[in-house]
Amino acid sequence: MKRNSTLMHNLGRIGMMVLAAGLAALTAGCRTANMKVAPTARIQNVSTQRIPLSVGLMLDDRLCTNRFIPNSGGRIYPFGPTLKQQSISLCEQSFENVIVSTNGLVPAGVDVTLAPELHRCGVSTPHGRQLDVIVLLQWTLRTSDNRDILWMATVAGCGSESSPKVYQLLFDDLATKSYRAFQESPEIKRLIAKKSN
Repeated sequence: MKRNSTLMHNLGRIGMMVLAAGLAALTAGCRTANMKVAPTARIQNVSTQRIPLSVGLMLDDRLCTNRFIPNSGGRIYPFGPTLKQQSISLCEQSFENVIVSTNGLVPAGVDVTLAPELHRCGVSTPHGRQLDVIVLLQWTLRTSDNRDILWMATVAGCGSESSPKVYQLLFDDLATKSYRAFQESPEIKRLIAKKSN
């Protein structure tokens, strides 16, 4: 019996080593894409009035450090740092007060919490040098204690252009559609009405 458990343990270790070697080989030949994006979210048709809510922007490591590696390999797309920067800028342009949390703790004194989550992304090169990039970002608005979901929306940001211009187009599209989703949300409108009464 002991011999079988030792054998299984050794097979498990060998399997883990093969998996690690495979992942290392997969990423060894990859180059990191150079994402040049303006530090401030560029929103089309932005309103001068911000939504009168205090928001706790909940940013986790999965979002902030995300690196997308397509199945075909070849290139690593470090979306995380840009998503973090753009999410902060977008929310500061959208809401009256924004307190950023990167440690999972809910900021004190906020009306609601808002968390972006990278839902899915894809990159293709259908026309040689032109890149088609899509990012699906899910926004979740919760109560001030970060427990109950009040509203969710998934926004698709798209860009189709040669690199590195494609990334700016992608994040401009993502910011504009996210901003519009905040402005048009019936749940956010109800929260504003409830707060003003």
